[in-house]
Amino acid sequence: MIVSTFLLALLVAPDWQAPVEYQHVVPRLSARSKQLFTNLRYEGNNRALRSASGDEAAKCADAERTRSLAARTAGLFVLRDALFSQQDHPVEQPACALMLPPNWVTVAVDDALGGRVTAPVVAPALDDDDAWGALTTPAHLFGGFPTSDTLHRWATKSRAGASSGDRRRIDNARQAVHTLAAAGEALRSAAAQGPEAVAKQGAELIASSDREYFGDVRHDHVIPLFVENPSEHEVVDEGKGLVVHGRTLAPAAVELTRREVYRRRLADGAIAIERYDITKAADVQRAIEVLELLAPEGHVRGHHVYVWVGGPLIAGTERVADVHDRMPAFVTALEGASIELSRVTVFARPVFQAKGKQRADLEAAVERARTQGVLYGVNMISGALRSMMGWPR
Repeated sequence: MIVSTFLLALLVAPDWQAPVEYQHVVPRLSARSKQLFTNLRYEGNNRALRSASGDEAAKCADAERTRSLAARTAGLFVLRDALFSQQDHPVEQPACALMLPPNWVTVAVDDALGGRVTAPVVAPALDDDDAWGALTTPAHLFGGFPTSDTLHRWATKSRAGASSGDRRRIDNARQAVHTLAAAGEALRSAAAQGPEAVAKQGAELIASSDREYFGDVRHDHVIPLFVENPSEHEVVDEGKGLVVHGRTLAPAAVELTRREVYRRRLADGAIAIERYDITKAADVQRAIEVLELLAPEGHVRGHHVYVWVGGPLIAGTERVADVHDRMPAFVTALEGASIELSRVTVFARPVFQAKGKQRADLEAAVERARTQGVLYGVNMISGALRSMMGWPR
């Protein structure tokens, strides 16, 4: 009985408030997070927020848990910008609200600019093994839209003789293809009204999937993150950004898609964009141009834009070099641009790594970021951050 009472108390323990001088600190969130700092923004890793279940009956359980957690924060950054970089995994789980990849919109817009209609996705009946098996290449499956080797491989596997786990993956993949095919048809139908109509249709599909997955908390608590300036690896291997590996797209198609997709998403709440290496003048200029598009000077009404910046990528990793000494110059560059700075916040990378560090190390890094007026991430969940900082004190 004592144990049960203790566990009950733990489950209903109140959330915390971080000291005001730490409100620019961004901890990590996971499915195991219990108590949170309600006045802090959090970074949510998609894998950490997914359950292990691939059960159809629980397909929106991850979404419901994420909504519940996000509602207890000042904002939750979530990566949602590519087929396999979103909350639903197209193969490992039945999708709750699968997002149309943004580069699908660019392709359809590019085709419309050229007077073409993108070739459709081929999506046979879910249980027709022979029809799926006949789609021998990704191009046969995806038509004129960007392909995915992984999704093609699973969708075209035979269910006959497959293990129960593989049958679930096959079913998930085929259902994902059906969802993408329906979105592709919406883009194709809009082509008759011209490229701008295609871009607007794609933007609405993406924004509506955000709202479907996150529900009411999308507006005030969820901050979708786009890798607006992807690396070559991210374009080639992960399908990020608005371009497509191996295809030359008209610059006008990319610009139109960026404008419509980003602005439409911003209409529903805050958004975040990355990845900008502030040691490169070209990256600084690109960040400024996108921010001038999304938060033009004088437009004080509108949702917030977070811009994630750092140094160059460290070879063989997804981490960036620490260039916090360059941050004041970057902020000054923003101040000199036609940007409504009241609607823009900089998130400085890399995050603080706690291993081998002491409280004094974290305090120094946090104070530096506070002085610079930027957000600062820490690779810790709430309890670990609270313990290192000795709160309450």
